[in-house]
Amino acid sequence: MNFDFTDEQKLFAEQVRRFAQDHLAAGALKRVHDPRFPYDVAQPMTKQGLMGITLPEHDGGQGGTLMDVVIAIEQVAAICPRRTDVVQFGNFGPPRLRRIRQRSAEEALARRAVGQPHGHESRETEPDAGSAVTDLKTSARSDGSHYIINGKNWLR
Repeated sequence: MNFDFTDEQKLFAEQVRRFAQDHLAAGALKRVHDPRFPYDVAQPMTKQGLMGITLPEHDGGQGGTLMDVVIAIEQVAAICPRRTDVVQFGNFGPPRLRRIRQRSAEEALARRAVGQPHGHESRETEPDAGSAVTDLKTSARSDGSHYIINGKNWLR
């Protein structure tokens, strides 16, 4: 098995490394312990094509491979390890879930059409609970014609 990068992958790695050096190197040490999501670098990373790498182009992605995501994470980590969270979120977070949910919905409809049952997925998370549904603290209560939700937004 050949583990060498293709010429295209090598070029991609160089481009991501150059982007990280130009946009992330300054202040990298200062950002190490900053828990906030860095919206200031998420936009330039999006413009650079580092979000939705594996999503098809017709869905707004890059049409790349999982190896492309790994290359992007590796190159960003070499310059600013803290900002790999943005690349991970932009490739394994909502964009990926959107595609999974779309596929799940299509599969569920197809199964219903032939009278087969389909499963249900649930994805909940909070800062202190992770994905342990039993540890969630968010609550909702009826207030007449609407609901009051009490919880934390972990993205900001």
